[in-house]
Amino acid sequence: MVSVKLSEDFSIEKTSEGYVLFESGNAVLGPFTLKNRSTLKQIEEKTGFSRQNIESAFAELAVLSGKEVKRRKEKSRERSDVKVTSGQITKEEAQPIVLEHLTMIEDPAVADLPVIVEAVVSSTSISYLVPKTIQAFVTDKNGVEEAKTIEIGDKNAINIKFVAVNEDIKYRRLKRFVEEAVDQPGSKIRIEEQKWRTIYRIRVRPPVFTLEKREGKILDEKGYEYKNYDVYVVADKSITFEASSLVRLKGIVLPNPHNQNTTLLVYEVEFPEEFRSFNMEKLEILKGIFKGLTVQQRVDWVLLNFEKFSQIVGRGNLAFEGFLAFFTPTYIELNGKVDRGWGNAADVGDTTTGKSESIKKLILLLKAGMIITAETASSVGLTGTATQSEKGQWFVDWGFLVLNDRKLLAIDGAHKLPFSQWAALSESERSGVVTIAKAAKNSAYARTRLIKIANAVDREADKFSTKSMKSFLYPIQAISTVFDKTGIARLDLAVFADSRDVKAEDVNKQLDSNYDKDLELLADALRWCWSNTAKIEFTPEATTQILKSATTLYEKFFCDSVPLTSIDMKWKLARLSAALAFMTVSTEDCKVVTVSEEHVKAIVGFIDEGYSRAGLNVLAQEDKYEIVTVEDAKIFIINIAYKTGIDAETIAKIFKFIVLQGRVTQDQLKSKFGLAEKSQLRPLLAELQSEKLLRGGGKGYYAQPKLIETYKVLPGLPVLPEPGKDPPRSPEEKESQENMTPSFSGSGNQGNPGKIEPSDEIQNKNQGEIIDPSLSDPVKDVKRVKNSVDPAQLEGEEVVQKLRATLTLEKGYSFDKVKAILRHEGLSEWAAEKKILDLEQAHIITVDDMKTVFLVKREDPSV
Repeated sequence: MVSVKLSEDFSIEKTSEGYVLFESGNAVLGPFTLKNRSTLKQIEEKTGFSRQNIESAFAELAVLSGKEVKRRKEKSRERSDVKVTSGQITKEEAQPIVLEHLTMIEDPAVADLPVIVEAVVSSTSISYLVPKTIQAFVTDKNGVEEAKTIEIGDKNAINIKFVAVNEDIKYRRLKRFVEEAVDQPGSKIRIEEQKWRTIYRIRVRPPVFTLEKREGKILDEKGYEYKNYDVYVVADKSITFEASSLVRLKGIVLPNPHNQNTTLLVYEVEFPEEFRSFNMEKLEILKGIFKGLTVQQRVDWVLLNFEKFSQIVGRGNLAFEGFLAFFTPTYIELNGKVDRGWGNAADVGDTTTGKSESIKKLILLLKAGMIITAETASSVGLTGTATQSEKGQWFVDWGFLVLNDRKLLAIDGAHKLPFSQWAALSESERSGVVTIAKAAKNSAYARTRLIKIANAVDREADKFSTKSMKSFLYPIQAISTVFDKTGIARLDLAVFADSRDVKAEDVNKQLDSNYDKDLELLADALRWCWSNTAKIEFTPEATTQILKSATTLYEKFFCDSVPLTSIDMKWKLARLSAALAFMTVSTEDCKVVTVSEEHVKAIVGFIDEGYSRAGLNVLAQEDKYEIVTVEDAKIFIINIAYKTGIDAETIAKIFKFIVLQGRVTQDQLKSKFGLAEKSQLRPLLAELQSEKLLRGGGKGYYAQPKLIETYKVLPGLPVLPEPGKDPPRSPEEKESQENMTPSFSGSGNQGNPGKIEPSDEIQNKNQGEIIDPSLSDPVKDVKRVKNSVDPAQLEGEEVVQKLRATLTLEKGYSFDKVKAILRHEGLSEWAAEKKILDLEQAHIITVDDMKTVFLVKREDPSV
């Protein structure tokens, strides 16, 4: 320890724990490890000295410390007994240097010296047996043999030299070591290994809160580069190293003899219970603050003070979702079944709306969790990879999901990871286990609470182009640009941040930063939650409310394209309700946390309000009522037949072929049905995709659910067996099902009692036209539509006048644009399309092969 006097009363001393300010021999400030501005300001206030004098004192301390380190290193090299070395460090070395960051072992000033540093285990371990005790038989020149026992100490650097080498190399190194220890030149020495110890090779990383990529390097919140180090742990007893475990290592900084990289020879390992210990007194204080308040009042107190703490205005939904994700338990039990409890949430919205900043402030407040950017969160970086050491051994270097087991990981810029990578992680998110089955095979827990922060993606541009929330009719549609259906269904909760939700004048004003300091007690509440020491109990009323609300939310919000409220909604409600109970400290003795009906209702209300504002209920209802009827199927056929010139029977066969094949190509359709590419095939595919019956992909075209439903309701299809019923067994029945082609004839559906019958007539309410479905030939339906067009009558209609006023002569418009204009005038989807057909037949418009619409000049301008 070295010290520098500031005056007769004040001095600054550098200890193994850090710097300490003394006044008259009593410590008044410290220990602290960084000379930052706040620390220097405190020293100024306590001593009254200027900043320049204080910094000069620190500079003098640095010089004295360097000299002390040099003296200790020279002292450590002195040997009092060179015959038999135990490898034990001297008394001077018994006080290790405490390092505040793992990367600091690279400092040359600590080489060959013992240090204490915290790290996170990031790999599987490789164990080696090395000699601990050697029996040396020394024969002198006179032939007299003497036996000597030599014990290699656990702090001796030679331990590493016995790792990952063959027997011949190990024997030569061991014999050389014994010869130096015995120090009897000319004597013959025979050695035998008597006892052994284990050396574990593990990979460790520094514990961090935030990571971001800057100038090609990944840096943490302190500005240190995020690196991994391979260290060697000397142990006389078996040690189990679990990935993500926080360890406190005491060892000597050495160069690795195999590759000269900096390493640690660790002779003592501690496993601090970093998130299993909580302060019961602080929890009691927080319970006292919440006493007498309802659940909603407790939530309001937390969110109000967090807004002051974070200085983020009007984003209470982001903050509440973050708190719930943090406080989700590890496991929950509902209705006698145990399921995962760790949460999976998503923040989707515009940039600069406080999404990332809210999570960073939560991490700062709760002193837990980790946030990384998408650049550092590749698929390998999230799960792990099989890695080969320089000596050929394979081990698994685990990624961020495993390193944050039972903790929280936030991924900023999650939209930059493609669907395929999220799909690869979906099973790990569900099961809480990551498995590597490559050269190094292993599995590890990844019960990681996740918050995915993303902007909406413009899929039509490239994977890095984003879209604003105002680009969507409903905000909920933005989430489908970031995650696939499976990824959306895995989410317990999603919140949305629109830049228009908060006014600029509310943000740009003097904010109240005087938050209640008791808010910081939530850090101990979180450790209590993560410690898994409290049993979770759902009251009977809460269980009933969860089951009832799960059904209600599913019926109101389930949408196949955005399955946020999936069929397992009861488990999502259970997880979030338990999180709210922990967050509001709903317990009597901290041994049991009680989830009440009030907790469930608060969660349901938050979900209902958030998803309704995002428009999920509207999408769900549109999806629910988009049921294809026989009339709809017939209209599809008529329109396609009219636009492509393909007869209706062939179109029905094309439907059947696409549905049964699953995937088809243009060449398959062209050759099988003899279609002309320009006049028939291209318009057919365009129309099927426009009607959302077909989806084009890189390798072909795929039937959409709407096409499958259309095919099912076509008259003449065989009745498929209901689930649980036996299929037809007779050969005649099987042949009937396999060979029957959908038909539009009135008799084609006879004998099918389970089939939906077509109505007697299909009426176009906008035009008053009746199409008789009993016609035996669907092509006649098309011809009838053509023959019923009256140009003069059409010209007099208000909707046509509106169209002429909107469109410009000699300028082309897309088919969808014209259809949108007609729909805006009150026409339904199919009525608008039929109106376009009538207008084309009446020569009011023309439609070319590329579905471009042109307005035709009127022959009589006075009309």
